Amino acid sequence: MKFTQSVRSALIISLLCLLIFPAQAFSAAAAGIKVATISLQDVLTQSKVGQSAQQQLQGKVQEFQDKFGKEQQDLEAQGAELEKKSSVWSKDILEGKQRDYQMKMREFKLKTDDAQFELKQMEKKVMEPILKDLHEIIAEFGKKENYTLIFENTKKGLQSRTGLLYAADEIDITKDILKLLDARSKK
Repeated sequence: MKFTQSVRSALIISLLCLLIFPAQAFSAAAAGIKVATISLQDVLTQSKVGQSAQQQLQGKVQEFQDKFGKEQQDLEAQGAELEKKSSVWSKDILEGKQRDYQMKMREFKLKTDDAQFELKQMEKKVMEPILKDLHEIIAEFGKKENYTLIFENTKKGLQSRTGLLYAADEIDITKDILKLLDARSKK
């Protein structure tokens, strides 16, 4: 309670100062601020280490698609047969076939859920060290180049941005970080 009151008080005082001394506040703040943007998505998709990780993950996805493709086709065929012949079969035969189909569908769903979980775990295992290196590189670069703020700027357009509506291309450091990440991954 006290913390939120003190934060609220500080915010109100800051706003009052900005209202009373707007030109001085902004000129003083702007003089010491150096801002950049980076597209983490571009760095991850264009870097050698990111492409290698993507290939590993794609290989696992392909393995699962190959593994489950035939079973999915068989289930689709069984479902189509149920629809097609449901009016011809007796009630007992139809119920038995539907029960068998539903059981196979549940088993298939469990297998695919397990595969998705395995993929997420693999993605985490593969991407965590890359993201850790990337974070360190960005922090080192930011300190070295005296940046005050570095914003994430992945896609163009309003729908995909999170709070960043416009940034000039001149402040984009994506290529610099990409070079540094590739250089670090060679070591």
